[in-house]
Amino acid sequence: MKKYIQCILLLFIMALSLQSCDDAQAADPKAEQPREVRIAEAAPIDYRETITGSGRLADREEIRLSFKTGGVIRSVWADPGDKVRKGQELATLELDEIQAETRKAQLGTEKAQIDLENAKLALRLAERDYRNAKGLYQDSVATLEQLENAEVQLDNAKNQLETARKGLALSEQNQEVANFNLKYSVIKAPASGTILVQLAEAGEIVGPGNPVFLMGTQASTKVLRVDVTDREIVQLQEGERATVTFDAYPGKTFTGQIDELAAQADPRTGTYTVEIAVNAQGQNLLSGLIGKVTMEAGNSRSLLRIPIDALVRGDGDRAEIFVVKERKARLKQVQIFRIEGESLLVQEGLSASENVIISGVGYLSDGQAIQVIR
Repeated sequence: MKKYIQCILLLFIMALSLQSCDDAQAADPKAEQPREVRIAEAAPIDYRETITGSGRLADREEIRLSFKTGGVIRSVWADPGDKVRKGQELATLELDEIQAETRKAQLGTEKAQIDLENAKLALRLAERDYRNAKGLYQDSVATLEQLENAEVQLDNAKNQLETARKGLALSEQNQEVANFNLKYSVIKAPASGTILVQLAEAGEIVGPGNPVFLMGTQASTKVLRVDVTDREIVQLQEGERATVTFDAYPGKTFTGQIDELAAQADPRTGTYTVEIAVNAQGQNLLSGLIGKVTMEAGNSRSLLRIPIDALVRGDGDRAEIFVVKERKARLKQVQIFRIEGESLLVQEGLSASENVIISGVGYLSDGQAIQVIR
């Protein structure tokens, strides 16, 4: 019995010794086994933000063709897709009413010319009567009243002549307007190009200035118009390169260039329109194709790229990562510019000479010993 008790006491003492050794090892950091980790170097990059959008392809110069005056369309000689040459007649109005107005203006001019000739004759007669009255008055044959009456008739004849001249000028202007309206009662192509859209048919009544055709000029470049936000428009610059793709040409990329930036936002949408001149590269790029564009911001910034696996925790643009320092894991706060794919782009808090831990970060503590494995 005594021997049994001694064995029990010996086992108890051994257990206490083992526990004391474990506590001593836990209290001594040097006795802790280094945790195996993998690392990656923070890579410096010259980053340019990319801006994407989509829009409709169009001719840079799209002209809306219309009649100067309203009326009934008599004939239409062009259809959408037709190639037209400069000066070619495309449509005309019923001209009976307009020609009648032109003839009326012409008759008014002819009458004004006759009135002017009559005013000249009346002035000649008034001048003759005044000379006679003046001579008779000097000879004491005519009275002063007769001389004054002749003078009034002369002044009146001069006024009538001036009125006739102004009437003729007004009639000639009316005739010019009538002739102008008659001329623009026929739509002619202002340049060689393509009819994109036909907006009215023969027999329809159109008002003055209402578009009948939308035409793209042959010499104009194709442009893609896309809308961007205010944050994006300030990063773009005219002349910067862009890449464009169309569903109509799968797998093919077209080069482009930012040609024009809107000076103010569209009041309806609050967005800004960007025009990208597209290089057709020998392809038949039709107006109306929907394209997708990728543009690079004009200004670049220096950032560091690290794998997203280095992230311990994040809050907004602030994040925590572990870096390697003297064979230990050190917790560090950094500012993230953005997440791009499987990478974090860091703008503050990290230098290019530092290595970040990318495996086992969820089990590390600040100051813990590590062993780098390849």
